[in-house]
Amino acid sequence: MSVIGAILLDPEAAMARVAAELNPDDFYHVGNAIIYRASLELNRDQVLIDLVTLTSKLEDQGKLHQVGGAGYIAQLVDFVPTAANVGYYAGLIRQKAVARRVIQTAREIAASAYCAEDTDALLANAMAALEAAGGSGSKAGNDLLTMDEMRVLYEKHVRLLDKARFVTGFPDVDGVIRGVAPGEVMMITAYSGLFKSAFLQNILIQACHRTKLHHLFFSIEMPATRVFERTCQIAMEEYTYRVESGFHHHEGYGDQTMDELKKLGADKLIVCDRPALTIEQIEHYARIAKARFGELGAVGIDYLGLMAADGLSREYDRISYVAENSKHLAKRLNVPVIILTQIDRNSARDGKVEAYSAKGSGAIEASADYMLGLLRNERKDLLLKILKNRNGEADLKFKVEIDAKYLKFRSIEPYDAIAVKNSERGRERIRKGYTRDPEEYDPY
Repeated sequence: MSVIGAILLDPEAAMARVAAELNPDDFYHVGNAIIYRASLELNRDQVLIDLVTLTSKLEDQGKLHQVGGAGYIAQLVDFVPTAANVGYYAGLIRQKAVARRVIQTAREIAASAYCAEDTDALLANAMAALEAAGGSGSKAGNDLLTMDEMRVLYEKHVRLLDKARFVTGFPDVDGVIRGVAPGEVMMITAYSGLFKSAFLQNILIQACHRTKLHHLFFSIEMPATRVFERTCQIAMEEYTYRVESGFHHHEGYGDQTMDELKKLGADKLIVCDRPALTIEQIEHYARIAKARFGELGAVGIDYLGLMAADGLSREYDRISYVAENSKHLAKRLNVPVIILTQIDRNSARDGKVEAYSAKGSGAIEASADYMLGLLRNERKDLLLKILKNRNGEADLKFKVEIDAKYLKFRSIEPYDAIAVKNSERGRERIRKGYTRDPEEYDPY
């Protein structure tokens, strides 16, 4: 009543304060919600809001009787002495509206819990619903930032960036892309058999060692037992059959292995191997990981094509939804997110990898801040190509040296003169302090 009364007293000033803050659904009283909606419509049409125009608007809509008639609207004019406090009144309405939505959501969660068969899915959906309920109230005023406010945010961002930014650990590549910052997404695309899963595991293990932070790996394709074996293979440079034999035949081998993995920092790789995860479930598990292990260095997902999306059966719709929401995931969690994707058959047949080659949907390219591709040249050399780079140069190729018996990526160096030139420029950025030099790190 106070908000609508203030609008009638001083329409221009009051609407400037509340139009972006309140939705009609935020009002508990149905009549007040209808009046406020009519006020928004008059303001949109640039019609002066007063007792006459508002009454006429409601009468034309056939809703005047529903709100209590002209007498109720006249009563609102006298309800507040001034419009000066309209922002405070709007804040109270918003708080109560959010509380009501949370209560309603909690009731729905309670009802679904009685018949839930999958408790992990129940928790993931419950967290998403509660977050939606808490965030559905408009807070547009807080989304408008002055340059001074942005400067404060940016200074904090830059101070934390060396630690928070995810780098591959290969200087020539990192100098060009400058690393994946919290809230950004890097897609890595390749056809089957080109070591993309091994590459993701290599760079996550290196990052665990380098930063001493836990990194979360969603292995949607491989079971946890295989991920553990591969971690031993990559980090310890050990044949997998020897790892298997050691655990099978040698007492104490498991403890020795864990001691070695801890020295290498590989014990900080946290793995979830649940199949067919949705983006909402990944966020749920990531929040659990943050609560249990503290700050996360990055989230890696292997791979996008195997992720699920509730209610979407067509591959294009499912992959589009997951790709678009991966960016929201990175921003909400405030961590770098690295996702593997497959390339389409046409690109695989032609031996070409471009940003548009990712299988399933163009949303993959659109949602990525960075894209890397793995491919073979005519001599069967393994190459890494920068397909998209938010920080500058793209379409650069690098030659990959991989020790296949250990799935160990040894080096990634410029493939041609163009890549050499841009890598030198990237190293110059590093020397000037744009990002910490990956060569300072000893991966193992």
